[in-house]
Amino acid sequence: MYNKQLSKEIFDQLTNGKVINKTILNNAGEFVENHLFNEVMGNLNDYRQQYEMSGCDFVESPSFIFIRDLASNQEELKTDVTMKVCVLLLLIGKYITENNYRITKLTESSGGLTEADIEAIEQMDDTKEVLERSAIKNGFSSAIKSILIDRNILLKKPSINAYLLSDAGKEFFDEISERFQN
Repeated sequence: MYNKQLSKEIFDQLTNGKVINKTILNNAGEFVENHLFNEVMGNLNDYRQQYEMSGCDFVESPSFIFIRDLASNQEELKTDVTMKVCVLLLLIGKYITENNYRITKLTESSGGLTEADIEAIEQMDDTKEVLERSAIKNGFSSAIKSILIDRNILLKKPSINAYLLSDAGKEFFDEISERFQN
């Protein structure tokens, strides 16, 4: 049986364009299970039906869930928001590679993308042009907040201003990496 209180919280997050990840960061900055994700997975058929009846495509993976408009063409490679997520992650990946950081800077609780890193990415030679061509306005740091952080693609470490890839962020990043390795 679903939990009404959690169901409302899940509804608020999903309808506001957020991803619900399998894990979240606790107050100590460590990855822990997400009770919202567990609620959905424990009542998957109910939640799937609820959003499908509301005209949404309920997208689930083993590590995250989100909804999108059912009317959108699922054959399209990427939605506008997804394309912007990929562009921002590409810029982050370029920065990580060019500065000889390990990917664990983005994935391990001991790491994190700092405000200084975000500023350095914004100052890279081609960042401004890439953002303009991708119709991402207001600069890199603003886009990070509105596109990656507010949607739970990047998670903020509670103790410091540093960010880690969420489960969804890791999957996006892995998909991008695979495409460019071939």
